Amino acid sequence: MKLCAISFRETWQDAEGRWCTAGGFPLQMAAVGSLFSSMELVLLRGGPERGGLPLPAHARVVTLRRPTGQDLRRKMDVLLWLPYYVTMLSRHIRRADVVHVPLPGDIPLLALALALLWRKRVVARYGGSWRTNSQTTGVEKLTRWVLRRCAGGRNVVLATGHESLPPAPGIRWIFATAVSRRELDAVAPDLDRPIGRPPRLVFVGRLSPEKGLALLVRTMAALADQDRSAAPRLTLIGDGPDRERLEALVRELGCGELVELTGQLDRAALGARLAEADLCVQPSLTEGFSKAWLDAMAYGVPLVASEIGAARAVTGSDGDRGWLVPAGDAAALLATLRAALAGDHDWPAMRRRCRSYAESHTLERWADEIGQHCTEQWATPVAPLRPAFP
Repeated sequence: MKLCAISFRETWQDAEGRWCTAGGFPLQMAAVGSLFSSMELVLLRGGPERGGLPLPAHARVVTLRRPTGQDLRRKMDVLLWLPYYVTMLSRHIRRADVVHVPLPGDIPLLALALALLWRKRVVARYGGSWRTNSQTTGVEKLTRWVLRRCAGGRNVVLATGHESLPPAPGIRWIFATAVSRRELDAVAPDLDRPIGRPPRLVFVGRLSPEKGLALLVRTMAALADQDRSAAPRLTLIGDGPDRERLEALVRELGCGELVELTGQLDRAALGARLAEADLCVQPSLTEGFSKAWLDAMAYGVPLVASEIGAARAVTGSDGDRGWLVPAGDAAALLATLRAALAGDHDWPAMRRRCRSYAESHTLERWADEIGQHCTEQWATPVAPLRPAFP
């Protein structure tokens, strides 16, 4: 079967002519693409970014004009150019057997509507928080309404998360990861090491308001109040619209020696930072199942995360694979970090539990689960036809 995957992700060509995108997206597309005979990727054309990875070599990449502006201005631009996007997307959707749309997002939502119109088999994967919260937008609510209405039959609908009950009739939970079996086999983190002195904290992800990073930076300043030399160090890995604001906040609080912003890193550089980290702190205000959780656990790094989405299932009870705090609660984040860093914990045992959890949530297993759901709904075997990562 021919797969067409459509995303708002931006792509560019590197010096060798390979199409690249940032983050774990290329790895996920390689895993999904391994289930189908051929793959076409329809993405937005953007400028080069640091830390990009090549898209699957076997995929045909098609680029679309990138909408201009942010938020409302971007939506107005998409509406202005709607005939162009409908024409271009329809051209590629019509010749595909299966359409894969990672959601939410304006271009993927339009692609989903067109795929339903053309009565194609669909694999729709919702990556944001399924539960409504303070960060939920109107477009996200509309997207979830459409997914509820179309789930079932030829439409395989997946929501990123993990709970005891399904998100809605016909919709199934699925985890998110960018960790392959090959990557796990290639790294051998020191799981026996104690906590560092000073401790090293890391955040991995997009630098945007919903990630709660201003609160984290202020917490770092508070942790340094008593003994600055022993205060933990924080590395923020990633890029996004909040970067300048966070850099200004670091300067305002006078904690430049405690907080480092690296920008986007490739997988090798990310792994090097995680290999020396003690805690991965993810204070997001909204999340489904963060890929960063498993990135950290692959290196034996426990979490301190907001209790949102699937965080409880991932961390387990406090001290198992990490600790949870209420989203947006500055006092709780400060108290939890102090307790985690000062407590008498069995760090090697905790690191081993983290590593074991990551080993059970690889990209290969992720693709297998998607294939199983497709097989069940379409009554047609869908299984890996090639190694996802040759």
